[in-house]
Amino acid sequence: MLSKKLVSLVIISSLLFSGFALPVQAKGNVSQVNPPSFETGKLSKQLSKDMKGVQQFFKENNYGIEDPVNELKELKSSDDNLGFKHIKTQQMVKGVPIYGNEYIVHFNQNGEVYAINGKYDVNAKNVKINKAPFIGQKKALEIAKAQVKFDELETDPTIKLFYYNVNDEYVPVYLVSLSFLSPTPGYWDFFINAEDGTIVKQVNKIEPIAATGTGLGVLGDTKTLNLDKVTVSGKTQYQLKDTTKGALITTFNASNGTKIPGTTIFSTTSTINDKAAVDAHAYAGVVYDYYKTKFNRNSLDGLGMGIKSTVHFSKDYVNAFWNGTQMVYGDGDGVEAIALSGALDVVGHEMTHAVDEKEAHLTYEFQSGALNESMSDAFGAFIEYYGQPSKFDWLMGEDVWTPNVAGDALRDISNPSKYGDPDHMSKFVVSPNTREGDWGGVHTNSGIPNKACYLTASNPNVGINKAEQIYYRALSNYLISTSNFHDARVALVQSATDLYGASGPEVAAINAAWNAVGVN
Repeated sequence: MLSKKLVSLVIISSLLFSGFALPVQAKGNVSQVNPPSFETGKLSKQLSKDMKGVQQFFKENNYGIEDPVNELKELKSSDDNLGFKHIKTQQMVKGVPIYGNEYIVHFNQNGEVYAINGKYDVNAKNVKINKAPFIGQKKALEIAKAQVKFDELETDPTIKLFYYNVNDEYVPVYLVSLSFLSPTPGYWDFFINAEDGTIVKQVNKIEPIAATGTGLGVLGDTKTLNLDKVTVSGKTQYQLKDTTKGALITTFNASNGTKIPGTTIFSTTSTINDKAAVDAHAYAGVVYDYYKTKFNRNSLDGLGMGIKSTVHFSKDYVNAFWNGTQMVYGDGDGVEAIALSGALDVVGHEMTHAVDEKEAHLTYEFQSGALNESMSDAFGAFIEYYGQPSKFDWLMGEDVWTPNVAGDALRDISNPSKYGDPDHMSKFVVSPNTREGDWGGVHTNSGIPNKACYLTASNPNVGINKAEQIYYRALSNYLISTSNFHDARVALVQSATDLYGASGPEVAAINAAWNAVGVN
């Protein structure tokens, strides 16, 4: 991303207290098709808007849920202000719930199913039965209590049996929940293997109290930071850890080496004196807030994964990248660029690569790769509009690129040809699928979908607030790893149709934008 031409970014119920039940394992060689994670349309005739209707729907439609009476248990039924009913169900196997596998059936006012979504694993039904004694709820509770210190429990502990997916194998676990206030407040969930008593997972749902601090960013502006105040060897540290969100955000220092993540950055006061780290930390928080506020997405994977950023990577390194697990920022060389974490649109661009990886996972070559880059450019701009509206423009990286050249940038989404990138299919650049060829021109040819994005978002009938909803829906619901420019146009039109109607000006604006760049 950070080269105008060829320097590419590295995208790089509870059950019995007795000790017997039936554990299940997923069969590795089973290849059944799971129900869709999200499907819309006129999916059924008129049905009763209750579990009988849900059961009838799955009996009459081939979604892999062959025995809905026994495989689905109602968790919740709700009516909304549009007269729609939403029934959330729990996947069950042999009377035991599969942890986290919930499927929702949505009925419109007429009792027709218009959408289904959620998670359901058909392979869980193909069980291998092992008749082995479980440790029992009493023993599970003893194991959980031994993990924490408390004076007294605030409420009675809850203990439920689930099957929990660990590396595609279903492990029977007791989920034990403990709540207490002293000596330190805790609200713990322990997932304890029901066969051998080992702890599969544990989490304290009470977040620590965060501290706040300040620091100067790369451009000399003061930023407020969320920090974690801890005591290490009797001394107070203010660490660059943001514990206030649904995901832990931590910033590390590679100290101009190449080993990551490096060491956690901290100060002995609430002032952080590392400009690159200040921006990386603050902007990671902005990006998290953007995706959470706009799309209710909890972190980059949507599941609350921790966000790690490493600054001061290598020496005079003119790049920033997502490596599959974390963000990495070079300091620049002072000529081609300054510290890359100093630009919100760059941070937003790179972190969106992580979002794409968890959603469409656009292959990094040719047109799909150019879409990968373009989606990151688009959301980099949208995030700048969200977090820094007073300085919003359609330029990418202008805050850190070529500091001695005023007004320079990496790319211009509104005018790709300004930096030599094509803005129409007639100018498409054919390049080899090599590093030297920019993997088939993923950065160069991103100018074409970039121009379409600009034309869409700048259309008075759309605007950025609608455009970002359309683009996110396309990225998360319709695009696949090998989507090309035509596929992107179709995905965006369908997303706009879902959100605003097929005859709305939004769909017309998208079609006009892609026509303008020569993509049918």
